[in-house]
Amino acid sequence: MLAREAVVGMLRAVPLFSRASDEDLDALAARVRRVSVRRRQLLFREGDACEGFHVVVYGRIKMYLLSSQGTERPIQLIGQGGCFGDITMLTGDRYFMNVQALEDALLLYLPREAIVAVIERDSGFAMAMLQSLSMRVKGIVEDIGSYSMHPPLQRVVYFLLRQLPTQSGNTARIELGFGKNVVAAHLNLTPETLSRCLKELVDDDIVSVAGRSLLVHDVERLAQRVGRAAVGVAQPG
Repeated sequence: MLAREAVVGMLRAVPLFSRASDEDLDALAARVRRVSVRRRQLLFREGDACEGFHVVVYGRIKMYLLSSQGTERPIQLIGQGGCFGDITMLTGDRYFMNVQALEDALLLYLPREAIVAVIERDSGFAMAMLQSLSMRVKGIVEDIGSYSMHPPLQRVVYFLLRQLPTQSGNTARIELGFGKNVVAAHLNLTPETLSRCLKELVDDDIVSVAGRSLLVHDVERLAQRVGRAAVGVAQPG
């Protein structure tokens, strides 16, 4: 059982609540439900009711679309501190994507009515939440654009930059937590093309790969592959 103080700390780490008051966070923490899920567990299907949203304490979650042929297209890969269902919950719509655990995970569930109660009481909280949601939507759109319209190597580099730890220096370790097939599908690439792109970065001594762990030797050089300054590129959307 998680202590109330621990839950408050976890919620404060979520961008959605970064500017919430202690009173608001305490009220939300009182309504949180702990949810443990297993690897490959399907949490929601497209069309399921969305009556709240989840914060990821640990583990990896995949949100994906299914084609008429049954092919998966991952749209979002969500790790520690991320959340899902928040945008859909507020619109009153149903899930428009499928949600699956890529590995064993612990989630915190917040019901819609708990969020609405704080919004109605605190206009500052409502404004901060709207700003955070707007940034999330913008980040998702930017990701889809980058992963659909750019050459393969730039897609891979952009993806890696987005996975960097927030406080990383010019070297950083990325723990992907999911296989190359998932990453390839997310980037709209074949696994073979993804492997070729990673090999190019390895041959140039920019990264090294060991299973699902990747060490970036030079963040600045990696960022130069997409023509960006390294500062700020690693912030999650």
